[in-house]
Amino acid sequence: MMENENDKTTKIAIISDLHVMAPKLLVNDGKAFQEYLNRDRKMLRESLEILQTLVEEILELRPQLVLVTGDLTKDGERVSHELVAEQLQRLVDAGIQVLVVPGNHDINNPDARFFDGDDTTPATTITRKEFAEFYRNMGYDERSRRDPDTLSYCRDVTPNITILAIDACMDRLNTFVSRGDARDHCKTGGSLEASTQQWLVEQASNATAAGKRVIAMMHHHLVPHFHMEEILAAPYMVDQAHQLCQRLIEAGVHVIFTGHLHISDIGQTNMKEGSMVEIATSAAVGYPCQWRIASCNTISGKLHMRISTLNSLPTDPDFGERARKMFVECVPTMTRGVLTRYWTEISQAIDKYRDKHPFIMRYVNIPDTPEAIAELLLKHLQEPVTQVYITFAEGNENGFDNRQIVEQLIDGVNSIVNETVRGILKPLFKLVMRLRIYSTFRLVLRSILEDLNDIGTGHETVINDHTAIIDL
Repeated sequence: MMENENDKTTKIAIISDLHVMAPKLLVNDGKAFQEYLNRDRKMLRESLEILQTLVEEILELRPQLVLVTGDLTKDGERVSHELVAEQLQRLVDAGIQVLVVPGNHDINNPDARFFDGDDTTPATTITRKEFAEFYRNMGYDERSRRDPDTLSYCRDVTPNITILAIDACMDRLNTFVSRGDARDHCKTGGSLEASTQQWLVEQASNATAAGKRVIAMMHHHLVPHFHMEEILAAPYMVDQAHQLCQRLIEAGVHVIFTGHLHISDIGQTNMKEGSMVEIATSAAVGYPCQWRIASCNTISGKLHMRISTLNSLPTDPDFGERARKMFVECVPTMTRGVLTRYWTEISQAIDKYRDKHPFIMRYVNIPDTPEAIAELLLKHLQEPVTQVYITFAEGNENGFDNRQIVEQLIDGVNSIVNETVRGILKPLFKLVMRLRIYSTFRLVLRSILEDLNDIGTGHETVINDHTAIIDL
């Protein structure tokens, strides 16, 4: 008797970057909380209701499996983890398997704070051991095979499907002023020791040899979602991504779910060993507030993907529109906030270049405060950058007429050169930009705005970010 293909189909829901902030962390609204929001675009006030609403929608959908690809909390506060675990447990109690991995915000985080008017005070964060205890019912019990060195694990979720959950977070390197360090700093990037990489490869190889389909999940990116992401947005990709990707493909892994960059994008890379498709899911806590639904059929070897958007909340029927408006309006405040937060590193880099190239810097007038640099950038680039940013985050960029926006960006950069470079170096700067930088600049923008994977290679492809059928 032939097997019924429907019996071999597993429905999976994928959510990411919940960033739940426990309401009790906001003691009194004021300057401190507003300054935090200025560095980001998360809808933190609504974060718990967003998760509650997602849980209700997932309960109605009744998938067999839910994957949560990291950044469960705002900044790893114990009180926020308590709420996340409580909500996810509702799914477990309904008979739905839930598997989580940590994100860079979730453990040993110095940014865990209470906000009280103009001031903040430390909130209790959690350790790696405590993370596994909080989410014991969501991947960290005896049914999983655990990596001894990280929070990575391997789990057989059906007789035919194995989930390889990868923890690449670097929270062990976070620093705390309260512990005697020079500053509070949370590591954003991802990295895996050789021993963990080997463990992952062995687990995937064993599952593949047993005839199972292996699907990976990780917070950080393994596959670039635009040209030169590994350079231009290095903290969003795991270190040595190309080598790890190659080894996982050889072990039988061809699909990975990720988050981190808060975008809805499906990227693909091709190697002689085969292909890897990475399905990044946008943040639930910020526009476009999307999550994914997949149907995995182990007979056909196909993963059918579709996207779902959270447009309303029980207390806010216009939530989707308000989230988009906040997204568009956040570009100036994010620019100022990020420059202020990383001003020490930026100013040190400027000083280093000034010491190395004193002649050039005689003719270059770089603003000497983060506020002034922000105003310069926003004056010339705000409109086109906002358009690129929102287009990328929403997914399905292909078909968007990018020629005008690319020229706007290049005109903006030229205007910045006109304003900051003077004398004999101005025409030289423009020549160098035209000959050496704009070609790469255009390639990066094309890869984003035309949704191109492996751009410039013989494997150049476009994948529908919202609805796709992917080979396992």
